[in-house]
Amino acid sequence: MSNLNRISLFLATLCLVTATSAIGSGPANAASGLRLECNADGPGDISMQARFEVRRARKKFTTEFEAAPGGAFKGGDRMTVAVDAIQVGAVRLKPVVGGDLVGDLNLDTTAGPGDQAKPFPRNFPSVERGTRVVVAINGNNVLGCRLQ
Repeated sequence: MSNLNRISLFLATLCLVTATSAIGSGPANAASGLRLECNADGPGDISMQARFEVRRARKKFTTEFEAAPGGAFKGGDRMTVAVDAIQVGAVRLKPVVGGDLVGDLNLDTTAGPGDQAKPFPRNFPSVERGTRVVVAINGNNVLGCRLQ
């Protein structure tokens, strides 16, 4: 085989390997990661969003709740989050600029001292498409959605 043919074969192989790597590295590839999200809106100008991510060995779960000022909720109210009917965390609602109330629960397998994120609880259930996430305020379920 001539040097020109060897170089052509090498370049063709390199292009094929590069293209295969790029195709296999997308977010839908189960080996490299998983991302599921959902959101819901409710009466009185309230909303929630939940997201579950897996990237290599790291897992992250976030649930955010927002309520417009002057509604049924107030700063300091206790927000709990349940995943498949299992309570996985709680935070207090806090007022932000503009008067909205916000609750933000962040769980992360790499959470450490001083981080905003908390470690995953031992009872955190397995998550898949269709897993239900529910936000309760002061013990009353107010919004829920299914991860997609």
